Amino acid sequence: MDIKLNISQNLKIQFEDQFKLKEINGEYFLDPTIGEGQGMEFLNFPGHMEFYHFKKSHFNIPVQMKSINPADSEWFLIHINLSGTKQQKKVNDEFVDFQKYLPAGLLLYGPGLEIDTFLPPKVEMELASIHFNHKFLDCYFDKWEDIIDTNKNLVYEDLDYQLENALYKALSSISNKIDCHACVLQFMSLLLNKISTHSKISHQETLHTKDVQNLLMAAAHLRNPLAISTPSIAALATIAKMGKTKFKTSFKQLFGSAPIQYRNKIRMEYAREEIVAKRKTPSEISFDLGYAHPSNFTLAYKKHFGELPSAKH
Repeated sequence: MDIKLNISQNLKIQFEDQFKLKEINGEYFLDPTIGEGQGMEFLNFPGHMEFYHFKKSHFNIPVQMKSINPADSEWFLIHINLSGTKQQKKVNDEFVDFQKYLPAGLLLYGPGLEIDTFLPPKVEMELASIHFNHKFLDCYFDKWEDIIDTNKNLVYEDLDYQLENALYKALSSISNKIDCHACVLQFMSLLLNKISTHSKISHQETLHTKDVQNLLMAAAHLRNPLAISTPSIAALATIAKMGKTKFKTSFKQLFGSAPIQYRNKIRMEYAREEIVAKRKTPSEISFDLGYAHPSNFTLAYKKHFGELPSAKH
């Protein structure tokens, strides 16, 4: 089954038409010939924003989906995969902690994007999407182009514990539109703050679906916060099936930072999650991450987050 979604147009109408959704008591369910499971919930918020929750379901047939956002589009789409939790995968004989929601993660689709997604049959999926217009950004920011780099048509971000908490509050309150809207706005505020720290680029590589998949696989080698060694740029480029120059440009374009900075971010966010959850103390985390002295970890943590590890959350 071939699906084509135009992100610049009404998504709900496209979902209903192409996936043959049937509305039952405010939820939308797949036609049994296409798939089975729980339904899709949808809210339309003021300020040109839509919120979708595709609850746990699976397709009975293989689906090939092409998502297109024309270069002149005024719309963005956030795609958040909720199908899995923390995973370990074996990569080149080394177990790598993917943390949460890789390989799809949280992807921001911008103008000028074409991306293909294969949805296999009988595989349970769950995802959330936020569809928003330039006009939403105009409501809250004088110069939102300083936050979202319009030279990038695809941006990846991890769903860290703060984003995850805000998102699940939104999902749990979807039956109350005003509460859900408040939670989605909180999620957007956190996400845009993170994206604003991404490196700006002057040259954009054309990233095909396979390029994105290969970059995510290369990034997986940087995602184990407790790994002793870090692969070289040459090794990562080989994994991504790219030359070194294209790899470095493409990696920064997708992840918002160079590989070494990305690895440091993973380590710091892992440390914060462990500390906030009170699973480990800052001193214990310092030792686990290989710092010579806890004070060195404290300085690195403060440089990254702007606060001490002992700060209350």
